Amino acid sequence: MPSPNRHTAHNALTPTALVITSHLLRHDNPNLAQAIQQALKALPSAPATTSADGASTELNRQLLSNLHAQTVGEILAALTALGQQALHDHQRHPERVALLHELLDEWVALAEWILQRNESPPNQWH
Repeated sequence: MPSPNRHTAHNALTPTALVITSHLLRHDNPNLAQAIQQALKALPSAPATTSADGASTELNRQLLSNLHAQTVGEILAALTALGQQALHDHQRHPERVALLHELLDEWVALAEWILQRNESPPNQWH
């Protein structure tokens, strides 16, 4: 799973990242793992658009129609907790830390994509 470059328009999570995230969260956060699995099952098998930007946008929209922005935040929190545990593990497994870092990068990119498309603050902020 390559590390995403946040400076490009490709900010969609890959299906592989979704599967791995679900697998990592299944013991400590089974509800989040199940939500990811359901969102993954609901994704279309092939993107409707041919451009990379359009495919990323469509994948993100499809994903969010099932996961919702709040769930993305909860997944980020759960992955962060796993990352902290991995860093404090006395037998440190660098490959696990690297994997968690890559997953966090992808989920953060999705969160940034959500924020970029929702730039106007809610009415209660005025």
